[in-house]
Amino acid sequence: MQLRYQIGSDSRTVTLEREGNQYRVVVDGRHYTVTIQDTSEGEITFVVDGNLRQAYIAAQGEQRYVAFDATVHSFSKSDSNKPRRSGTGGENSLTAAMPGQVVNVLVKEGDEVKRGQTLVILEAMKMEIRVTAPADGRIAKALVSSGQIVERGQRLIDLISS
Repeated sequence: MQLRYQIGSDSRTVTLEREGNQYRVVVDGRHYTVTIQDTSEGEITFVVDGNLRQAYIAAQGEQRYVAFDATVHSFSKSDSNKPRRSGTGGENSLTAAMPGQVVNVLVKEGDEVKRGQTLVILEAMKMEIRVTAPADGRIAKALVSSGQIVERGQRLIDLISS
């Protein structure tokens, strides 16, 4: 099975092959062996090449969100990939990948930002999630504040790309 893997504005194809209780995963030509140890609603414990790991999982339609190593990864089938940004005329709306609480808003309207710069820090499913700028640009509007509870898909920041 092939999935489209997206983090920020970068997108990759991930190939998964099941072999009993193990999966062979190929990302950018790198091969991984993954063994599922335990699953419960919204959580999975697994071993990757001998290292025990834990991830939190949420779904919305064809999209799958995996919080792992303090980053939320968005997965979707390659034929139904939907970008997390929208807008016209160079304006992008960055949205929450899953429900959570805003820990910190690091920018304000008018700030110039660089691609990859952290704009907002969210806490969701016991994970700290950094929402980063997908491109260089300027903050058109910060739509959330520290302490606010947000829903999946809620707009956080409007960014005008350079």
